Amino acid sequence: MVLSIWTFLQVGLLLRPSTALSSILFSEQVRTVVNGYSRFVPKKLKALASKAYVAGRSAAQAFKELAITPCLAGRFNENSVLVLTSSPRSGSTWLGNAFGSIPNTCILFEPLQLTYVPEAKAAGFSWRTFVHPENEWPEGEAFLRRVFEGRVVNRWTCREMSLLEACRATTMIIKFVRANRLLPWMCQTFPIRSPVLLIRHPCAVIASQLNSPGWWGMAMRPESPPYIANYPLFEAALSKTQGIEEYLAASWALDQLPPLMYEPPLPWTVVTYEELFLKPAATLAKIFQAWKLDIDLDEALSRLKKPSSVVYKSGVSGIDGWKKRLTEAQVEKILHTIEGFGLRFYTRHAEPDYETLYSERLAGQIRETGKGRLPAQVKVS
Repeated sequence: MVLSIWTFLQVGLLLRPSTALSSILFSEQVRTVVNGYSRFVPKKLKALASKAYVAGRSAAQAFKELAITPCLAGRFNENSVLVLTSSPRSGSTWLGNAFGSIPNTCILFEPLQLTYVPEAKAAGFSWRTFVHPENEWPEGEAFLRRVFEGRVVNRWTCREMSLLEACRATTMIIKFVRANRLLPWMCQTFPIRSPVLLIRHPCAVIASQLNSPGWWGMAMRPESPPYIANYPLFEAALSKTQGIEEYLAASWALDQLPPLMYEPPLPWTVVTYEELFLKPAATLAKIFQAWKLDIDLDEALSRLKKPSSVVYKSGVSGIDGWKKRLTEAQVEKILHTIEGFGLRFYTRHAEPDYETLYSERLAGQIRETGKGRLPAQVKVS
């Protein structure tokens, strides 16, 4: 048995699989065979199996990218895409999974991730791009048009779709975690259906960021975006931030301000993670109604019961898991920081103040706060 496994692995490594069949053999069958006979497999052979598994997965991903690219390219436009945007670690992948219940859809994953989508960087996008809604930006418009047409495809952006989904899709769901500040300009520039803006408690977001792999622990004070130049109190609040929690809180606040300062009626649909968690049926119905879609809610709700592909063991569960992750001092820093930007609908409570968040006066109140006409800081309750 060991000899046959050894031969299988040696031949496989020499072949460097490039077809769908060999990719599947390497990424799945090798692992199954070796795990099934783990007690009889020498360490050296296990190491070789691991190499084969990695090689097979890499080949499978390359094949998937090559196969999906012609399936998507040019088959969509701004009228046949659905946009979901949020700050990182806000539950957008989880919600996106529920959107997979919409028939004949596929999910394009975070096309503004500069590390994995160099085309976005070349077009002039930053990690948190802001463009005034009335401004023209030909390079950015051209790139996003390619996104909406299904022409920005690589291993990163197609990670949440299968080849079958790509071939069958008539609608493409595009998930962003770096487009909040761009949302007003995007809606002004493209006739897309009402995007979904997903907002989550900043304490939950930051607790998840601090406990997730990546560079969150190295965060620095965010750069001052152009739009706060007219809001001296917001500039002052940003300049006073100190330490990782306040830097991340400021970044969260700066992500929310452009869409929340937009005067109603809003061309997007705002939902909160907390609503989605506590009232999933009503929240999904609200979204699907905005999109004018008649969807099987039972299927969508069943998908919400599954964790997203980017949930880590260190993730923050539920709506109040952050209370166990953060110290009182950390919570105070986060809430004090976001209040400095006029955002008072999240407090120490697990749920937001929905009346304030959904008030038609919210945009004006935030702007007045930024200009110093309303107090920025109040006691956090």
